[in-house]
Amino acid sequence: MPRNYFRTTLIFLIFSELLSIFAWLLPEFNLAVFLFILAITLILSLKKLEYGILIAWSELIIGSYGYLFSLEYGSTLISVRLGIFMVVMFAWLCHIVKNGGLKSYWLELKTFKFFKYYVALAIILVWGFVWGIVRANDFGNVFLDFNNWLFFLYLLPLITVSKKEIFWPNLKQVALAALTWLIIKTILLLYIFSHQFIWALPEVYQWIRDIRIGEITMMGNNFYRIFLQSQIFALLAFFILLPLNKNKSLIILSLTTVIISFSRSFWLGLTVGFCIYGLYLLLYQRKQILKQISKIVVIAVLSLAIIFVIIILPPKISGDSLGSLISKRATEIEAAGSSRINMLKPLAESIIKHPVIGSGFGATVTYKSVDQRLLATTAGASGEYTTYAFEWAYLDLLLKIGLVGVFVYLLLIFKILQILWQNILNKNDYPPTGDPPSPVRKIPNRKLGDELRIIPLRGIPLHQSGKFQTENWGTDYGLRLGIFLALISLLAVNIFTPYLNHPLGIGFILISSIYAQSFNRHRHL
Repeated sequence: MPRNYFRTTLIFLIFSELLSIFAWLLPEFNLAVFLFILAITLILSLKKLEYGILIAWSELIIGSYGYLFSLEYGSTLISVRLGIFMVVMFAWLCHIVKNGGLKSYWLELKTFKFFKYYVALAIILVWGFVWGIVRANDFGNVFLDFNNWLFFLYLLPLITVSKKEIFWPNLKQVALAALTWLIIKTILLLYIFSHQFIWALPEVYQWIRDIRIGEITMMGNNFYRIFLQSQIFALLAFFILLPLNKNKSLIILSLTTVIISFSRSFWLGLTVGFCIYGLYLLLYQRKQILKQISKIVVIAVLSLAIIFVIIILPPKISGDSLGSLISKRATEIEAAGSSRINMLKPLAESIIKHPVIGSGFGATVTYKSVDQRLLATTAGASGEYTTYAFEWAYLDLLLKIGLVGVFVYLLLIFKILQILWQNILNKNDYPPTGDPPSPVRKIPNRKLGDELRIIPLRGIPLHQSGKFQTENWGTDYGLRLGIFLALISLLAVNIFTPYLNHPLGIGFILISSIYAQSFNRHRHL
């Protein structure tokens, strides 16, 4: 892969989406592209394991459910995401064998800050799988339910590649390129559907539905809701970038994407994130609070303006304003929302049967749905629907792995947040605003003689000449705060839309824990 990761990734992703449309039209072409992508991923991963991780990360950000390409094996459809996962894990095993074997890696793994929490979670997940089989849950449901959790195995190669300093700048470029394409795709889809391009509408809509990229819903007066599951990364990126005071255009466009999604779950995450950020500013940065609030208001106004421009140029929409549509979306209880409410009682009754240890993966619940798509598939249009997947994500976890499992999972996330928060508040790491960082600092009195010991400021890189580089000073601080806010937002979104048990959410938790470990490893005691 060339050094310009951003440009290369962006071109690759755009080309991949175009190929996905052709692959959807021609099944034989789909198979060829699927195998080609896996072959390229394998070759690059064997050459440099980092490449495989970066490919997996870029697909995750733009691929929603991971079915841009797929392989049909009997009655099973294998996604390109699963194929990339298997290829990268194979390359990682080859890397381990080549570089000292499992014994050497095991010693490295045990130094990982969150190792014991991941081990505890792994035990819980294995228990959920075994317990689901013991309870005679349908094996197909058990496997499909458990399948997403396998994404946590990416932790193993991530620990290996993250030790190289070049990994983080490369990951940043790839993530920004994927985010850029996600934003462009969202805006293009809104424009195409809002302006009724008849030549494209049927095929594009069917392609999006068939490969499970997202949902297109008409909100009225030619305004369309463009919801892509991967838009969660636009929400996370918004909070990560917000405290950095850079990439302002990307911050605005990320918020634009979240608004276009018309997802109340995303809006809840946005609200909770804003509240936590506001509380932080109130307690620790009071002098900055008016400036930051003004910045957020300007960003919101510009985001809404962009949506207006997309819709009205050339003029097409009339009647309800965008503001009334947003209000309608925020308060309207539609069919999906009603079905979600109808699901609560039977779901709670099932949870009570095994509240501590859960009912295992693949456990099902029957409820009455009012979703027109499901009504058409039920006997006599009764709406009685049985499923193992639920949008009440925390209740889904309680049903499958019980209180013990939910506690262990949330404990892992809490520990990541705790490390981030401790480093956000550690003012010894960051000089006062406006002052250049000093190359040395005195250590407070912790034991006799410590006041005379002088060490470099942590987080400020040394140039080969021995001088400190100050051009990126403050970035780590903003990034830690941004990731903290993004994780809180993800926890809020997960109330109504399952992400913590999906590769999209799991991927962000993995990256967050690796990042927290990367700066915690060098902490001076």
